[in-house]
Amino acid sequence: MKKLIFALLLLGVGTFTYGQYVPKGKVAKAETALNQGELDIAKAEIDEAFKVDAKGKVSTTAKNWYTKGRIYKAIYLDDSTDYKDLAPKEEALKITMDSFNKVKAMEKETSTYVIFSDQEISQLYGAIVNEGAEKYNENDFEGAYRSFMTALVVTPNDTTALLYGGVAAQQANMMDEALGAFQQLADNGDANIDTYKTMIFIYRTEKEDLEKVLSIVDQALQKFPENKELAQEKITTLIVLERADEAQAELEAAISNEPTNALYYYFLGYLYDIKEETDNSIAQYKKAIELNPEYYEANYNLAVVYYNQAREEISELNNLSLDEYRKKESEYVEHASEHFKEALPYFEKAAEIKPDEDIQLLETLEGVYLQLKMMDKAEALEKKIKALTGQ
Repeated sequence: MKKLIFALLLLGVGTFTYGQYVPKGKVAKAETALNQGELDIAKAEIDEAFKVDAKGKVSTTAKNWYTKGRIYKAIYLDDSTDYKDLAPKEEALKITMDSFNKVKAMEKETSTYVIFSDQEISQLYGAIVNEGAEKYNENDFEGAYRSFMTALVVTPNDTTALLYGGVAAQQANMMDEALGAFQQLADNGDANIDTYKTMIFIYRTEKEDLEKVLSIVDQALQKFPENKELAQEKITTLIVLERADEAQAELEAAISNEPTNALYYYFLGYLYDIKEETDNSIAQYKKAIELNPEYYEANYNLAVVYYNQAREEISELNNLSLDEYRKKESEYVEHASEHFKEALPYFEKAAEIKPDEDIQLLETLEGVYLQLKMMDKAEALEKKIKALTGQ
């Protein structure tokens, strides 16, 4: 039944005075109903208690707000069919948090109802996160993401909820949502190195956005300036983006700080390779191999540089006129053979490091043996290639 508030005209005063609704007994009845699990009655009583007076105000206390928060928390968490229509979940959660936050705004941090409210919030947060964990374990990754994000309504910017939410979204192939959660962690200063690596991976492989990869790497380097993997990621990305000057500057700085790291010399060699500065490329690859003789990529790439020089000699020879070809054939063949000889030990070392993994390497090495008339080795390698390929 709707309560009526009557305005009384006071003769001789010339103003109106309004009666004020006081929630006598309503909060106590609501609390009793809550404790008995009668959520419909508890809600009705607490809603009645919080009706505004004629001036648009609510006359209530921290205890009343606390009780309201408890009731709407119970409504939010209740999964029974009996009370499913009492309030939409999102609305119930909002009222819950508004109520507990009202208590915290009204009282000192050490007051009883602030402490009680914090406990209720903590319990609510735990329940929602546990719900997300259960859904995750059931492979309901999208549902898990929703739960973890809901936990942020209770505890904004919570590191755990953001991290788990991002992971769940990634598992659900919701990459934009995953990146949003991880970026929020980064913006809050809570992202660890693995979070940045995951963002880099998503932007590189899923989004194919190398400029964004570079941006995330720079963000990560601000927090982890000594991390080698991030430095390498930046250099690699700059090379792929064909920003050679920037990549070279980064590499030279990295080498200055860490002159015994073979990886940086390898990258610098690769960079010179791209720029077709062959002599510089060879020098850097050799430095990388000097520091790490088992460096597969450095051995392989250096061999390829020499191999390509040999092929260029042969190509130039083939492009000569017939007369010129006859005159200069031995000269070009000799030069090509020298380059094949230079390539040989590095191809052999690469094949030693990965003896059965790279068929293309083995086929190329067989071709070098044939060019150098090393027939026994070529024949043995051919047998190995057939065995590996099942031919």
